[in-house]
Amino acid sequence: MQWLSLVAMAFGAVVVYADTERTRIHQFDPHQYEQYERNAQCPAILRGAEGDSVVDIKINYVDIQPSTNPKETLVLVHGWPGMWSTWGRQIARFQGDHRLLVTNIRGFYKSTHPGDVRTGGTYSDFVSDLVCMMDHAGVESAVLVGHDWGSQLCFEAARQRPDRFKAVIGLVVPYLPVGRQYVPTRYLSKLAPRLAYQSFFNEFTEQATGELDKSVRRSLRAVMRGWHNPPPEAFLTSTTSLMDVFEDNDELEPITFLSPLEEDYLVKGMEIQGFGKTLQFYLDGNRQKSFAFAAAQGNHTIDTPSLLILPSHDRVANWRDAIKMVHTEAFMTDLKIRDVETAHWPHLEAPEDVNGMMEEFLNELRTRTPSETPRSGVREEL
Repeated sequence: MQWLSLVAMAFGAVVVYADTERTRIHQFDPHQYEQYERNAQCPAILRGAEGDSVVDIKINYVDIQPSTNPKETLVLVHGWPGMWSTWGRQIARFQGDHRLLVTNIRGFYKSTHPGDVRTGGTYSDFVSDLVCMMDHAGVESAVLVGHDWGSQLCFEAARQRPDRFKAVIGLVVPYLPVGRQYVPTRYLSKLAPRLAYQSFFNEFTEQATGELDKSVRRSLRAVMRGWHNPPPEAFLTSTTSLMDVFEDNDELEPITFLSPLEEDYLVKGMEIQGFGKTLQFYLDGNRQKSFAFAAAQGNHTIDTPSLLILPSHDRVANWRDAIKMVHTEAFMTDLKIRDVETAHWPHLEAPEDVNGMMEEFLNELRTRTPSETPRSGVREEL
């Protein structure tokens, strides 16, 4: 029985690991959850110069079920870089009374990809994958929880499919409604210089993949930095390289908010497919198709209850300024915004604070009077 294993995990999977920078790291042992991995066979669009076709891909996810009736089903969606195990602090907190579907986005860990990284990763693709996973798990409705690009994906899912997603909790990246015209990736660094690395990923995708795959561990250690150990300025502002800012013989310090066991697991998981397909979020082909899809739908307002948790020390961007620039709050009728004193990884850097905010939001959500099911924003592409 799954619940017997979960009882043991509640006492054994989370231990305390001492760290020089942070006094405590709550170690999560992802190996104990591999028995709950599932694979959904999902249709995906393979786009090509001679036309599109539909192929099957595998969406890998971890399905954790409590011993009693769950309060809610939470769908946890990682960002870049990441995979299901980076939600370890939230799994440990919520597994006792929530059903958790912890997904791996196509191209990450064991989730496969239809092929072309430049056209096979649009937001409508990702939303279809989430719905397919939920159908495979027999889940009709869920609360979405996302980090980084996963946060934007969750908001997009709520916009496109309010009939399947009852609420959203987004960490770091806010809802970015489409504007009047598409903004190519190369112009983003003109708006925010620390987004220059995205231009590098877009313009020199194969070179970027080679740099990142050369040593997955070094790449993860370079990217996954906390508030107190930021990367060099050139790491984010170069349009011609990401890792060249470090000398080949530089020994990068371990990821401060992961234990050695967790870091090893993440490295091995990211090595399964490498970084190649994971750069799909940054590429103009996907971004332009996502823009066109949303613009054609025209339903840019999100009525779904939402919580946005913003880090105060993210080197990538000032997200408070970003939501003003793109008028996020004007397009969300039921949004709460909370701040947390972290860099880009709040669910790992300050898990107690983030978990508390999540729990407060979920408790408030359950006290609401049931209302009519929101209108569906779906426009099927498949």
